[in-house]
Amino acid sequence: MSHKFPKLEQNLTDRKTKNLKKSLIIGLTVLLATNVLTLGLLLFKNRPELSEQKIEEYPLLDPARHLILQEHFFSTIEPLRRSLKEKTAQYEAAGHRLGIYFEFLNTGANISINQEERFWPASLSKMPTAFAVMKKIETGKWRLDNELVLFPEDQDSRFGELYKEKPGTRFTIETLLKESLVNSDNTAHRILVRNLSSQDYTDIFEALGMEELYDEEYNITAKEYSRVFRALYNASYLNRENSQKLLLWLSATNFRNYLQSGLPAEIIFSHKIGEEYKEVVFLDSGIFYVPNRPCLITVMIEVGNGEGVEKAEEIMKDIAQTAYDYVANN
Repeated sequence: MSHKFPKLEQNLTDRKTKNLKKSLIIGLTVLLATNVLTLGLLLFKNRPELSEQKIEEYPLLDPARHLILQEHFFSTIEPLRRSLKEKTAQYEAAGHRLGIYFEFLNTGANISINQEERFWPASLSKMPTAFAVMKKIETGKWRLDNELVLFPEDQDSRFGELYKEKPGTRFTIETLLKESLVNSDNTAHRILVRNLSSQDYTDIFEALGMEELYDEEYNITAKEYSRVFRALYNASYLNRENSQKLLLWLSATNFRNYLQSGLPAEIIFSHKIGEEYKEVVFLDSGIFYVPNRPCLITVMIEVGNGEGVEKAEEIMKDIAQTAYDYVANN
């Protein structure tokens, strides 16, 4: 293009930029809508209609039982228990330390391996913070569009990108929550924590019966931590709207190299990972949504023998694939 028309060039450039931004916004909106729709279809496809008549037929049963077809219940998960225990024993013999919790959410049937083993939580600690923030939203003390300020002491470069922003920058609470959960941004988490009180956390642990979540050294177990995701699934602490919102955000994370690597690409997995390279500890916890057969899984690994993250990824993939294959094919 000739440089005789600088204004025309600028107008065309501006128009292209606006069109690009518009396309990106539309694309992101469609993607979000598709994710929501897909999750809804996976959760409710082929479920029988809940009616007063059906409830009256079985007045002593859980009303939610009428929403799930008999074919989506297992008579036992014992074969999966044996398989996971065998794999755990093999990995332990190779010098690694594991804690595993699995729960078939339709019935509550569960498998707990090394339930007393405690691990450093790393970024799994971001979930109680998200609960505390959302509870303040529900009570009207905060709003998602309220803004919080970045202080110099909040900046943490280990995870995320917000540490690159200048002190004094303001972020909405919604942005901080998303960054903390989706990208595991440490700076976003620090800003939120600084604006919460110890009572905000105490309220969560007391309400969920999780006073023993952390020991004196701040370590956790796979079984106890799994209560966090069960509370989201049941919407037993936060309301349904906010529980759903957190689960949707958690399904959008790009951390797919642990448990998610053992699941088919089309399976939604709402989860949170944790990594602590100094301790050689790797963690992943969440809910994977096999159609009509949702499952909660938490795996915590301390890698031994001088091995690192690659070994943790291998173990996580193996465990997730084993759990999925049993749930999907029985």
